[in-house]
Amino acid sequence: MINYIFGLMGLLLASIQDFRSREIEDYIWVSMVVFGLGYHTYLSITTGNYYYLISSVSGLVVCFILGYLMFLCGVGGGDGKVLMGMGALTPKYNMPIYSTFGSILNINYVPTFPIMVFVNGMFFMIFLPIIILLKNLINGAKPKSIKQFIILCFGEKMKVKDAKNKNRLIMGHENNFKFFPSSEEDDFSKYDDNEYIYVTPMIPLIIPITLSYLITPFIGDYLIYMLIPFK
Repeated sequence: MINYIFGLMGLLLASIQDFRSREIEDYIWVSMVVFGLGYHTYLSITTGNYYYLISSVSGLVVCFILGYLMFLCGVGGGDGKVLMGMGALTPKYNMPIYSTFGSILNINYVPTFPIMVFVNGMFFMIFLPIIILLKNLINGAKPKSIKQFIILCFGEKMKVKDAKNKNRLIMGHENNFKFFPSSEEDDFSKYDDNEYIYVTPMIPLIIPITLSYLITPFIGDYLIYMLIPFK
């Protein structure tokens, strides 16, 4: 339980940082990794069962690979690093398993819990585009094509000077649009203040991940069981 609580503290702090500055300080995921490895080393020594330490190391390695793949796909590097922290800290945690997918994941040395937390977090992210689209439509947006409709599910169209004041993150124009923009490439100087661009409303992935971290011990892989064809 102590490792779960430590992970929750790390995720809450990461969510606050990412929401305010679009960056997650390295000390958060590093402390999660160090505490996780140390905690599971202690369990292995005191119980004489080195399954705990091996599971923690395996969780770190597997989540590092998954985090790197996320980074290559354009997902923020901080989210992948937090996944690594969870891999070392809570590779396994009690949760109900309903689907075949969950059963496959729930084998020795596979970091079932962190992976399921991220999977559920991605399902929670599905609601965000709906909210953004409704807001755009209420504000008078009228998509004239499927492409514009999809873009309005992810970004708000506004003047550059307004986006600056509201601390938005640049997604670009319709012909040069990034669904996962990076704060490192956020440069308003490339645009005129009165120019219209698409920007993100600044809801980072780590927030639904933190929500998922709280809920996953109770629902497990139930969302997959309900929404994915194979059971």
